Amino acid sequence: MGADAPHASAMVNAPQARRWMRFLWVLAPPMLLIAAAAIVRLSLGPVLERLPADYTGSVILESDSRFRQTPDAAFSAFHQNGRRVDQVLSATGDVAIVQSHIDWTTDTGEVNYQTTGLYGVDRKTRRNVAGYGDLSRSGQFMFPPQLRDVADEVWDPYYGGPRHLAFDRNEVVDGLALAVYRFTIADLDETKTYDYLPDVPERFGVGTDGEGFLWVEPVSGTLVDMTDNGHSFFVDPATGKSIGDFSVWQARYSAQSKADLFGMATSVRRRILAAKIWLPAALLALALAWLGIGLLRLRRRARPSAE
Repeated sequence: MGADAPHASAMVNAPQARRWMRFLWVLAPPMLLIAAAAIVRLSLGPVLERLPADYTGSVILESDSRFRQTPDAAFSAFHQNGRRVDQVLSATGDVAIVQSHIDWTTDTGEVNYQTTGLYGVDRKTRRNVAGYGDLSRSGQFMFPPQLRDVADEVWDPYYGGPRHLAFDRNEVVDGLALAVYRFTIADLDETKTYDYLPDVPERFGVGTDGEGFLWVEPVSGTLVDMTDNGHSFFVDPATGKSIGDFSVWQARYSAQSKADLFGMATSVRRRILAAKIWLPAALLALALAWLGIGLLRLRRRARPSAE
């Protein structure tokens, strides 16, 4: 009689063990799927939004321009192409050192203008970081992914100083929803930039005004298009007033660059949405489906026993 007691206990515990195993089989996979959804959203998403340590980017611009070297000279009109190239030289923590170069070349190959600068850029927000780079700059160097707040300033190599930004409108172009910003810059002192001109800075200073629009895909933070109307002018140092333009331009991104940037924005946007919304949502839906079906099967198994 005593020898049969352990065997009877095992017979009683076996159904309970099977029920616990079935219950665990229902709960464990959904828990793992929920954990996977959280990992994808909280880990992969931020990685895709962070400026890569090996980032490089380039864009081609076009401009219809007029130029003269002195206030009393006649203007010459010409077409020119611009090229901007950005490259991360180093990245430490959340700050990247970016070398940014821009040049303008006529159709005959003559370089009219070029400049290269070093920028300290926050890899998350894409803002200039004071104390890094070759100047202490403010504002956005680029636009960040998940652009929600209205940026009010951008400082990149396109102009030698910060441009004021104001949100203008939302616009859909080729099926892509874009945020459109209007920028302005006024009385930018560019005397040092144009010191190669006759009588600059000996007799004249130089100022620059400009305005235009920036089209930004807000999920990826990609600047997909730009227009710029600007002019540089001689300044009388005694009065601080303009005595005439010497450079006038209407610039824009080239058609090929716009096509490339639209494609890149679409691709990056899809990856970010997949990592932060679509894939986590699919994993959560699968977890709920598994849990619902599993609980239903457990309930059906329990009915004969209850009867």
